[in-house]
Amino acid sequence: MAYILSLGPRGMREVAEIAILNANYIRKGLEGVFDLPYDSASMHEAVFSDKIQKDAYGVTNLDIAKRLIDHGFHPPTMSFPLIVPGALMIEPTETESRRDLDLFIEAMKTIAREAAENPALLKAAPHQTYVRRLDETAAARNPVVTWEGGQDR
Repeated sequence: MAYILSLGPRGMREVAEIAILNANYIRKGLEGVFDLPYDSASMHEAVFSDKIQKDAYGVTNLDIAKRLIDHGFHPPTMSFPLIVPGALMIEPTETESRRDLDLFIEAMKTIAREAAENPALLKAAPHQTYVRRLDETAAARNPVVTWEGGQDR
């Protein structure tokens, strides 16, 4: 709330415009590399789908998101909006620099190339973390919700 109040009405409009500009910058940078389910310009988010990579190489939005971790990026929102199968919703904020946007675009292009050249690399990602990919289906079906901790240490 303090951030919003500090901006004032003019500042709010400016940060909204920058967020929209950033989303469209990413949209244009990845156009033709990832499927764009909509023809219209983006507002504050760019929505792609895994259709190209999934149809050609069996690589899903989960594989892409996990591989982004190896490139140093927090994965985007996946499988939302629900009307876009395999959705990747990228929401850059107004604070993202052009340099950071370019690094993200290059990472996504690299991932698209990796999907074509070595899909197994993406299917086993992430590779740079302490914990490798978990079996999310097994975890959902057989959750372990106990804790055997003692006193605070």
